[in-house]
Amino acid sequence: MPQSIKQIKNRIRSVENTKKVTGAMQMISVAKLNRIEDRLFSLRPYCLKLENIMYDLSASTELCLSEYFQGDPKVADVVLCLITSDSGLCGVYNQNIIRAAEEFLEKHGGERVKLILAGQKGLSYFKGRSIEIINAYTGLNAKYAPEPCDKVIAQLSSLFLGGRVSSVHLAYTYFNNSIIQKATIERLLPLELKKAKPEEYIAEPDLQNILAEIIPYYLKIKMRLVFLESFTSEHAARTVSMKTATDNAKELLEGLVLLRNKVRQAGITQDILELTSSVEALRG
Repeated sequence: MPQSIKQIKNRIRSVENTKKVTGAMQMISVAKLNRIEDRLFSLRPYCLKLENIMYDLSASTELCLSEYFQGDPKVADVVLCLITSDSGLCGVYNQNIIRAAEEFLEKHGGERVKLILAGQKGLSYFKGRSIEIINAYTGLNAKYAPEPCDKVIAQLSSLFLGGRVSSVHLAYTYFNNSIIQKATIERLLPLELKKAKPEEYIAEPDLQNILAEIIPYYLKIKMRLVFLESFTSEHAARTVSMKTATDNAKELLEGLVLLRNKVRQAGITQDILELTSSVEALRG
C-alpha cells in the first residue's frame, strides 16, 4: 500500500531527530575520548618503565617476594577480573571481551573460575549463571578515577596472597587506535621471574625492602592502566558506533526525501490528469 505524504513526513521527522541524538552523542564521545586518551598515553610509558625496574630488581636477588611470584600449587581456583561498560551503544565492544571471557572459562573449567566484574554489562551477562561472582563494581560509566582501580587490585591481591586462588587474570580491551581495539586476557599474578640483567641499580637500604614497596605499587599502577585502556576503548567504540548511526540516518533521510518528492510529484500528476479528463468530458 503506497505511503501518504503525511506518513513519509512523520518518518522524516523521526529520522532527523534520531540523527540529531546520534550526532550529539558522537561529539560527546569524541570529547571524552580526547581527554582520556591523553591520560592513557601518559601512563603507558611510566608503567612500562616501572615494570622493567621491578623485574630487573627481582631478578637480581634470590630474596624476591615469593608470595607474588608463586601461587599456591594446592589451590586450583583462579580469578578473572572482567571489565565491560555500564551502558550500551558502543558497537561490539562488550561482545568481544565477553566472548574472550567465555573462551577463558571454557579453557580453565567454569567451576574453577571466580569472577570480579567491573561494568553493568558483564554483571548482567553472568548474573544467574553457575559461576561465583565475588564482587561487582558498577556505575563507573567509563569515568576514570584511581579509587575504584585501587579497590579492585586490593581485592585481587588479597585473594591471591590469602591462598584463595592460584592465579589472577585480567580481561580488558587494549586500545590500539580509535578504529582498532583488541579484547585481551593476561595473567597478572603470580608475577613472572625473568632472567637477571647486568646490575644497573644501587639499592638502599636493601632489595627486599625496596621490592616490598615497589611490587604493590606496580600492581596498583598496572590496574589503573588496564582501566584506562578499557575506558578509552569504550569511548572509541561508541564514537565509531554513533558516527555509523549518524551516517546511516543521513542515508535513510536522503531516501525518504526522494520518496516524498516522488509521491508529491505523482500526486500532482494525478491531479493534472483528473483535471484534463474533466475538461475533455465537459467538451463532450
